[in-house]
Amino acid sequence: MTGMSLPPIWTILKWALALSIAAVALFPIWWMVNVVFALPGEPVSLNPRLWPTSIPAGIDKIRLILTETDFLRAYGISLLYAVLTIAGVLIIGSLAAFEFALFDFPGRKLLFGIVMLSLMVPTAVTIIPTYLLTSQLGWLNTMQGLVIPGVASAFGLFMLIQFMRAIPMDMIEAARLDGASHFQVYWHVALPLCSNALVTLAILTFMQTWGNYMWPLIVSSRPEMYTVGQVVGLFNSPLSHQTVDTVMTANLLAAIPPLLFFLIFQRKIVEGIAMSGTKG
Repeated sequence: MTGMSLPPIWTILKWALALSIAAVALFPIWWMVNVVFALPGEPVSLNPRLWPTSIPAGIDKIRLILTETDFLRAYGISLLYAVLTIAGVLIIGSLAAFEFALFDFPGRKLLFGIVMLSLMVPTAVTIIPTYLLTSQLGWLNTMQGLVIPGVASAFGLFMLIQFMRAIPMDMIEAARLDGASHFQVYWHVALPLCSNALVTLAILTFMQTWGNYMWPLIVSSRPEMYTVGQVVGLFNSPLSHQTVDTVMTANLLAAIPPLLFFLIFQRKIVEGIAMSGTKG
């Protein structure tokens, strides 16, 4: 009887490393769940545990946050902010990438170089001029003030260009011979072939926009325009006098949408980034 062969030592080490990294990444989230789903005032730090002790207590905390605060309004503002930003990034990025990747025009290389250089400019450098321009346009405490400064994404342009460069020019010429206009070539040929990149960019933009705290804090000072990040910031403030479990409940509610998006679309994110680095 032949004995079962053991897996190679490197396979065991890789799995051990992967599980260790996963445990480190997931433990803070699981600890937050434990704090939320516990009896109010239960000393978690003095009596550490690795499982929730009171599901009804956690549900009561969530209901309290949703009914006694403006959390639902902030959810709506954040979702609208994210959806409009995604739409702007996809439309502007795909139109620009279509021209940069498939056509030659005067100043093409110079303009693309300027766009790529913008990736190296720290965000802190552009905040003040962007705020002054937004203020002069009268867009403070408005949705357009939140959305429009973020719709031009240099990273999104770069990703879409890598995909569109792989489109055969024969397909473009064939569409033109069939009588397609310039916009029809973009809409019916380029966009369908880049659907994977568009989905990936939309997911990444959502996760970045939902977690954006600095710009909404600067441009939206009225409570009716607060995003989820600003409301959670109020709970985390040292002067809020909120209990730890209430603060953790607000943080858990804010973390649910990006967590769900990442868990559902993580394969698309990895595939899109990997393909953007290999195409072209």
